[in-house]
Amino acid sequence: MAERRVIELGIGGVDLVEGLWKEMVGHHRELTGGTYPVRDTETAWRRRREQYVEWLDGGEGRLYLVPGEGAEGAPLGYAFLRVGPSGPTWNLGDRVGDLESLSVTASARGLGIGTLLIDHCRERLRELGATWWSVSVVSANEGAIDLYEREGFRDFWRTMAAPIE
Repeated sequence: MAERRVIELGIGGVDLVEGLWKEMVGHHRELTGGTYPVRDTETAWRRRREQYVEWLDGGEGRLYLVPGEGAEGAPLGYAFLRVGPSGPTWNLGDRVGDLESLSVTASARGLGIGTLLIDHCRERLRELGATWWSVSVVSANEGAIDLYEREGFRDFWRTMAAPIE
């Protein structure tokens, strides 16, 4: 197996992560078992794609990809990192990062792709002068939670959801 590398993509590369995004949406659908409504994958991708393009165009987004092997190799994983100003309450430095998306294709999970992407994002944030970052994760996604905890993330903020009846 070849050594894995991370490449940075611009707006023109956004569509390369479409399959990984859609796979992640399906994974979320399975994890929550219908407890929470999940958009159909085409709508979810259209909305997320618009956000990625906007964030990249505005300079607050960074898109990283781990390509598959060979010229035709499907991407193994990607991360989308947002960098912005710190909020008014917490003194987390002038710039903070948010690991907006991290997706590793099911066949590549457990091979270190997620860790590679997290390490790359962490290093990029250091270069940008950020000292703190965050990630949001679906509570039922125990594998992702384990990964993030191994990488130093801890519970800080809790978001709760409920339908309005």
